[in-house]
Amino acid sequence: MPGDLFSKPAEYTIDSCSLMSIFSETPWISKSVNPGLWERIKELMAEGVIISHAEVLAEIKKDGKKGEELYNWAHANEHIFKNHDEDIEGKIIRSMSVTYKVFVNNKNKASDVYADPWLIAQAKLHKLKIISEETHSGSTDPENYKLPNVCDDPLFGVKCLNLWELVTERGWTFQSSRVAPSII
Repeated sequence: MPGDLFSKPAEYTIDSCSLMSIFSETPWISKSVNPGLWERIKELMAEGVIISHAEVLAEIKKDGKKGEELYNWAHANEHIFKNHDEDIEGKIIRSMSVTYKVFVNNKNKASDVYADPWLIAQAKLHKLKIISEETHSGSTDPENYKLPNVCDDPLFGVKCLNLWELVTERGWTFQSSRVAPSII
């Protein structure tokens, strides 16, 4: 995935649920609770190491105060969200639909915008890891599979990790900026 002369190669693509968690009040992930995590992620985005897909941008809505903040940030940083490679990504998604038709066709979802198959196709095409807060469905029925389940299929061979696993993989540490109350 070409960038400018100073960009590093992309290693990760990030799902909307991880971005929503960062912009929410999710305990350790929220940028208001752990600003160091958000700063590190923004650095990797600026370097081109973390990208996302245009379909993820389409999933981000102006719902509530935090939703509006994320929406405004995402639209100010649209360069992070890469356009479709419809020929190659489309072929990958078509191969996915043989086993994971319900997953690909967005059955049982509230929204008509659905980035998950596109993220897997982007990750497979560019040999990226997916950052997502989604968890395995726990079902053995492919009709109930979620993003991590489909990533695990050897046909795609895509690693899916959450933000905590990203922190561990990158060897990041964070210190609290809060001062402990003194004991008298």
